[in-house]
Amino acid sequence: MKEAKGGFLITTPETDDTMFYCSAWSREIIGDAEKRGIKTKVLEKEKANRKNLEGYIEKQNPRFVVLNGHGTPNLIMGHGDEPMLELGKNEGIMRERIVFARSCYSLEELGKACVQKGATAFAGYRLPFVFIADPNRSAHPLKDKLAEPCFETSNLVPMSIIKGAPVSEAIQKANSKADQLISYWETREDLIEAPYVASCLYWNKLALGHEGKGNAKLG
Repeated sequence: MKEAKGGFLITTPETDDTMFYCSAWSREIIGDAEKRGIKTKVLEKEKANRKNLEGYIEKQNPRFVVLNGHGTPNLIMGHGDEPMLELGKNEGIMRERIVFARSCYSLEELGKACVQKGATAFAGYRLPFVFIADPNRSAHPLKDKLAEPCFETSNLVPMSIIKGAPVSEAIQKANSKADQLISYWETREDLIEAPYVASCLYWNKLALGHEGKGNAKLG
């Protein structure tokens, strides 16, 4: 299969249960990129750190970067909560790239700074990315039906971009899916957790957005 232009880099730290879930649900994104012939690099577990992030970007120049990691308004953390992308330190490495960050708060300040330093677009969350989990499925996140709706909608952003959609359209698709799922979970009466799933979906929809060029796309 012909290799797509630019390449794709994703970080999947597993510092705690939250990051373990984000890492597990990222397999869908990784698999989709690989099936489409996109050169894919995964910085997993302890390899998800600043040194490896900067080194791979400098040497391989990926066009699309997806970051999983705990966040604040001015930084995204790697494995062990080590600062990986930080305002005033290394946001310039995202120059001429499309970025998606599944990281709390990181869009508002860090995302803007990345765009100011030349990132083509930065999609992510202005507020915390939230989900609820079934404690009986904590060892098997992909079988967790309570967490699935939030990750399904979140994954739609990078997966749509991988398929060639512009950033703004990718976010729109995620929000449309969220609306469908909110309607479904709001009407479920068989699960006590259903209203909480709906609330998480609604919250994530409010938090999701982008900075930079909404018409940016791969290829």
